[in-house]
Amino acid sequence: MIVDPFAILTKRIGYRSLGFLAVLAAYTVFLLFVFFYGVKPSLAADTTNQDFAVDSTVYMELADSLKNGTIDPIEAQELLSFPNTVIAPVSIYLVLNNPFSVLMFNCAIFCISLILLSQTFSIPMHRFMFLLLLNPTTTTSLLCLNKEIIDIFIISLFLYSTKHNRRALTIASLIISFLNRYEICVVFLVCIFVQTRFNPLRKHRFLVLFVLVSLLTITMPFFASSMLSHRFQEAKYGGAVAVLDNLQIHYLYIVAVIPKIAENLFGQLVNPAVWNTSGAPQADNAPWLYNMLFNNLASLILVFILLGKRMLRLRYDLVYCSAIGAVLVAQSLAIQPRYFYFIYVLLCLQAAHPATKRAGCVPVLNLGSAEVANA
Repeated sequence: MIVDPFAILTKRIGYRSLGFLAVLAAYTVFLLFVFFYGVKPSLAADTTNQDFAVDSTVYMELADSLKNGTIDPIEAQELLSFPNTVIAPVSIYLVLNNPFSVLMFNCAIFCISLILLSQTFSIPMHRFMFLLLLNPTTTTSLLCLNKEIIDIFIISLFLYSTKHNRRALTIASLIISFLNRYEICVVFLVCIFVQTRFNPLRKHRFLVLFVLVSLLTITMPFFASSMLSHRFQEAKYGGAVAVLDNLQIHYLYIVAVIPKIAENLFGQLVNPAVWNTSGAPQADNAPWLYNMLFNNLASLILVFILLGKRMLRLRYDLVYCSAIGAVLVAQSLAIQPRYFYFIYVLLCLQAAHPATKRAGCVPVLNLGSAEVANA
């Protein structure tokens, strides 16, 4: 194959593409500005967790302890325990050992993810990017050491590999997800299993979700009663959240599941602490609260877009996978919108499809046709 550099340089670019490139350039400048005038000072003041709603300093301190040989037994247990959610970010910082290198690494991973998605779906990538950047979690994930940027890469690799039947890449995506955020690995394994011949209900997607919720309702309090009780004691002062968690540990997850999903996706929109600007405790936690507020607002806008396009239906693979993920992740007794960020990415992909009758019907996840008549 012969590459003609002159032909590449003289290729005509449409106004829409030029506009998209201009926006990306402006966003890159914005990232650099926030990094040098926001992230670096917050790292020096050890306030990154509160300012940007990430656990970067926790991972960096663990990495430094490992490197210096000063890790204590509690930190060692955190690294060796299962389930483990710190191995991936700690490993990244052990290798890079520099916040700016982390920023460059995150941007590179993000670009690779976009390339994989562009080769998986025939969607306008500028539309997908707009929806993705609407959520501030995307920006904080690019700026800081975190798990969410790896989640985007895992989703991209998994969807690309299953669409193109690249089993080795599918296994790789599952391994990375297991090391980064094991819940996503479980979600993808369930998504694959529910469409195999071992599932007699595979063509009845709503019924599959009902059975899944029923199984979780019965099994989780029985097999994990000690852990659930301990975590409930930690979160028992959470108001409505505590009520829902109490239902869950008493075999009523089937009642609590939808409110818990709604609480994670939209709860900050009605959180009194967000709107109370007079209290000092609220002021100390204001950056985290406002970050989660706009995270929830982005989720609400995305849901309205999907409803307007009539795409929020289980017949679409991405929506079906998101529903399975929401049911599984909502079991957490802590309300944390960042746990649902991978669902936001999947729904952004769905919403980026044109609003046609067969929008988003690209078969992914090995689920066959994305439209199921009796879903």
